[in-house]
Amino acid sequence: MFIHQHHLRHLLRPEHYTAAEQYRAELRHLFLPAWHPVAVVDQLAKPGDFVSLDLLETPILIRNFDGQLRAFLNVCPHRHSRLTDEPCGNTERLRCRYHGWEFREDGRTGKIPDAPAFRPWDRENSCLRPFAVGTCGDLVFVRLSDTGVSLDDWLAPVRGHWESYGGAYRHAATWEKEFPCNWKVVLENSLESYHIPEVHPKTFKEYPPAENAWHELAERFSSFKTVPPLDFASRAMNWMVRRLGVPVTNEYWHRVLHPHATGSSLDIFRMMQCVFPTGPTTCRYRCILFTLRGTRRGPVAWVLGRFLKWIATRIAVQVFDEDGTIYRGVQRGLEASPFPGVIGTREERVHAFQRYVLDHTRGPSELPLAEKLSG
Repeated sequence: MFIHQHHLRHLLRPEHYTAAEQYRAELRHLFLPAWHPVAVVDQLAKPGDFVSLDLLETPILIRNFDGQLRAFLNVCPHRHSRLTDEPCGNTERLRCRYHGWEFREDGRTGKIPDAPAFRPWDRENSCLRPFAVGTCGDLVFVRLSDTGVSLDDWLAPVRGHWESYGGAYRHAATWEKEFPCNWKVVLENSLESYHIPEVHPKTFKEYPPAENAWHELAERFSSFKTVPPLDFASRAMNWMVRRLGVPVTNEYWHRVLHPHATGSSLDIFRMMQCVFPTGPTTCRYRCILFTLRGTRRGPVAWVLGRFLKWIATRIAVQVFDEDGTIYRGVQRGLEASPFPGVIGTREERVHAFQRYVLDHTRGPSELPLAEKLSG
């Protein structure tokens, strides 16, 4: 079921995983125009709820202003302090922790202590810097670039699928970890099943045969589908899915929207994974997991929903940790490798991803994604 019938060139060279120049080009041309899943709606459900995080060397704050989500640079225009260092919380007003400047939902100043001391008022340079924010399902996305495609256009290849990250599926857990490797090492690992027998002998155990592995390849998107074996565990899961009022598909999907947003799904869960570069040879990997709660209510549904949350979270964290064991070794190998590399047909999604990186970060083709899409 693979698209290519022969092995492929490894398009990226070791220096693409180590050079500062490549890192900067990727930040500018791949990540700044992209939309980034950073939170879930439940974290920002009430007026005054906020989430803050560092995103691509940029401190971000997302806040609920009377039902409207707004995103700003987490820096006060007064004396450059971060507005808050808390990762989340609820405040009556958006207020700088240093001198108490307050800001409205449009980023303009509200109450300023000892305001007459700042006459004449420089209104233009006293506003917070805003960022575009939007939602898909229960996922909250932010874009750092001032210009670019809308969230709907950026999500076009996957929006219909990722809208299910919510509704019958409830937010179960969010976790992240720093890894000593280039971000592409993590992303490429997620794009192939060839490593499964070595890295996941206790969870996935074996990669699916070619006739049970479907690939789709496009410029900005690739997907993988397989049907898990109908063993005792699968039958039990299917029974629980039916009892929770959701149709059984028994399909596993893994969809990647370049450069870095990965959505995987089975009937019992939806998971968004995103890898962010933090340096040429370091990255941060974040996972947002939703598990099936279903459409039915009652004690049986409650117990089943709690069990699925527990088992799906446990397995997802285990798989995450298993993958994490190989990243350091891959990065060290890249830094010493004299080989050109080779990609097998089972790894063809890696080849498509590498082509995307090269097309958007080298020579005359080095254009922001937004310009490329609108051209």
